Amino acid sequence: MNLDVVLSRTDSHSVLDEIVALRTHTSVRAKGVSQSGQSHYQFVAELDAKAEEWHLVDDQGRRSWAGGGRLLQDREASLEVVFPRGMPKAVQMLYPEALLMWGRRGESFYPMLIQEVGQRSLLITFEHIEDPAFRATAVTNRSTGIIEKLAVMGAIIILTEVETGVQLDPRIKPEFLPITDWIRPNY
Repeated sequence: MNLDVVLSRTDSHSVLDEIVALRTHTSVRAKGVSQSGQSHYQFVAELDAKAEEWHLVDDQGRRSWAGGGRLLQDREASLEVVFPRGMPKAVQMLYPEALLMWGRRGESFYPMLIQEVGQRSLLITFEHIEDPAFRATAVTNRSTGIIEKLAVMGAIIILTEVETGVQLDPRIKPEFLPITDWIRPNY
């Protein structure tokens, strides 16, 4: 992995391959917070990549689920989807190849810089293909390949707890504690 070197758009595919190669699990559960402007919500996301199934529940009780080629969201008709399509960003962070930021055909961003940050993480800076001053960042855990922090266009998603190798529980009823301070980074 080329660290501290400005990358070209042609390097994008190898960066994604290297991030995917870090993954050592097929299932994962994560708690986190999503913030955009003055609004925020907490969530629990679960993914079983082998079963091609995921689900998400937030602190307002909204649920989304995908499995068996179907996507279900609260009080809406199910839709046909092909894994990993239809994943919300919080779930995409658990399965980075689902993010539309790797410089593949039709994507607006590509990874242009990878740096070590903290003891166990990589900071990936993405550049917009039309505007080099428009950037996004992702902090990836080197031991899991999971993106634990994603910042795009003023919206930030932070995973606060991550467990790998878990059994998915679509009926999970998580307890969300009030957020009373900023979430400190754990890189």
